[in-house]
Order: sequence, then structure tokens, then C-alpha cells
Amino acid sequence: MPHPDSPSRRRVVAGGAAALFLAAAPGLRAATRRPLRIFHVMSFDSPWRWTDGQLAGFRDGLQDVDVELRVFQMNVKKNSSVEAKQRVAGEARAIIDSWQPDLLYTSDDDALAYVAARYAGTSLPCVFSGANKTLAEHGIEGAANITGVLEREHFVESVALLRQIAPQVRRLAVISDTGLQWPPVIARIRDAMARIHGVELVAVDHCEDFASFQGRVLAYPGEADAMVQLGIFALRGESGQNVPYQQVQRWVCEHSRLPDISFWIDRIAFGVLASVTVSERVQGRAAGDLARRILVEGVAPAQLPVGPSVKGHPAINLTRAQQLGLAVSSSLLLSAEVIQGFQWQESG
Repeated sequence: MPHPDSPSRRRVVAGGAAALFLAAAPGLRAATRRPLRIFHVMSFDSPWRWTDGQLAGFRDGLQDVDVELRVFQMNVKKNSSVEAKQRVAGEARAIIDSWQPDLLYTSDDDALAYVAARYAGTSLPCVFSGANKTLAEHGIEGAANITGVLEREHFVESVALLRQIAPQVRRLAVISDTGLQWPPVIARIRDAMARIHGVELVAVDHCEDFASFQGRVLAYPGEADAMVQLGIFALRGESGQNVPYQQVQRWVCEHSRLPDISFWIDRIAFGVLASVTVSERVQGRAAGDLARRILVEGVAPAQLPVGPSVKGHPAINLTRAQQLGLAVSSSLLLSAEVIQGFQWQESG
């Protein structure tokens, strides 16, 4: 993980879930007689900057609170079918029902949909981060025990950054797998197009497998000037298993000459040209602050409104820009996180 705990503050527990136990300041221990228990369900897996960053931010919000934190990884990149998600969510719920945590923290939509939603209306406080769908879209609007942080992509800002690097961009194509979190993102992109002058959305593609993804990417130069990459985790390969997203991004870098954007920093590290990214650390910190208010201050979740984090983080992959023959001004480089190379080169 990018922000590992020191050995004196972490224990790893064997079992069906990856579990981390975190000890903080002893201030609440006497009052509660035991550390406050928090069970965290990741939709994805670790190590991965997006999930690890949310967890690190969540810890920041509770850094002086005596907490025992267990972490369960659903790993929906691998467990992408409905049946697989139901199976791993059932494992998480079994641990929750046995361990009886004081608060449930979920990151991203699948953990909210398959785990937290099952506790809607119960006495278990639930806090989420990284959710693209609203509580209404998840069918749990009005649940008095659930609050959290919505993930809202910085689409308009990302397109503006892209056009500073590639001014010729006039036509955008959006491509994604069929994950449940992407339709609301695409709806927001469509709505946001009205605020972007001189650019049109010419294609939106949902791909079930890697072959169809490859076919559309190769066809885009005749239709579009740039590509927006959304979900690329659940693209089935010839074996029937999902192709690792790092391999997908490597293929794009090697076969596509279109500039592209996405909304997460790890995508830039693996070869997407540019983005004003969603800060995973800010997402997690906001969720940690909500958890603190619930557990320490005694505020009911229903009194804490659901809302998005608003801070974006510009990032540019300079190697990708050079590969595409695009010059990036020094002012842009000074105002953004600059990544050189492709992370898939490091991993072979």
C-alpha cells in the first residue's frame, strides 16, 4: 500500500477476508472498554492506489480514535458476475453478523449495493465513499443509518485539460465495460456536454469482452478525435476470464493513436494521457470525518447529508504525450502531477 502502517500498529489476520487491525490513541478505550469496531468492505482489492488511498484517507479522519478496523476485499475486478458478487458479499455479511462492528464502511458501488444496502434501516451505522450511484439509484434513499461521499468525475475540467494538450479535439468517444456504476457516469457526461463548447459526443460504447473493446478502439479514428476511458475491469478474454486492466491499457497504448482521458490517477500511470482526477484520499478522508461524527460525537447518520468531494487533481502522462507527438506547455507541467513511463513496463 502507498501508506503502510508501521509494524507496531498493524496486524494481519488470516481468513476469508484480508483484515487490518489499527490501534490509535487510547483516549476512548477507557470510555468504551474496547476499541470501536469498524468493518470496511472494499469493492475492489489491494494493493491498488484507488482503494488504498480511500482507506488511508479514512484513517486520517480517525487518527486519534481508538479503532479496530477489519478490511474485506470483494475484488470485483475478478469477481465481476452477479453470482460472484453475491457470493463474496455473503462472506462479508457473515463476518459482519458475527463480529458485530460499531460501523460499516464501504468503498465504491458494489460494496454499497451488495453489502451496505442489506443493512439499510437497521441499527448499524454505514458510511460509504467512492459511490457513482446515488442512494436513490441503489434503492435505499431515506435509510436513516446510511450516509457517505459520492464520487463525481471532473469531466468538464478533464476535457479542458485535454484540449490544452490536443487543441484539435472536437469529437469524443466514451468506452466502458458493463459495470453497474457506469450508466450514471455516462448520464452525467451527456449532461455536461452542454457546458463544453466546440466538442460533441459521437459514440458511447458498452463492451462485454476484450475483443469488442479492441474493435471499437481501432474504429474510433474514423469517428472521434479523442477517447474517454471508463470501466475496463470486466472485459472477458478468450479464456472467459476478465483481462487485467493493466493489460487492457497496455494494448491501448500500443495500438491507439488517439489522445485519451479518464478520471483516476492509476489510469494515468498505466498510459492514459491526462485527467483532472478524483482524489481517492479526499474521498476517504471525507468518509472518515463522517465516521468520526457518528462514533465520537454521537451524530445520527441521517443528520449527515450525502454529498460529493469537489477537489480535483490534474495529472498528465508525459511519456504518452510524447508517444502521440503532443507538446505539453511548461505551465501545464508545473500545474499538474507529471507521470513518466508506463507502470505496465515496470511489472513486465
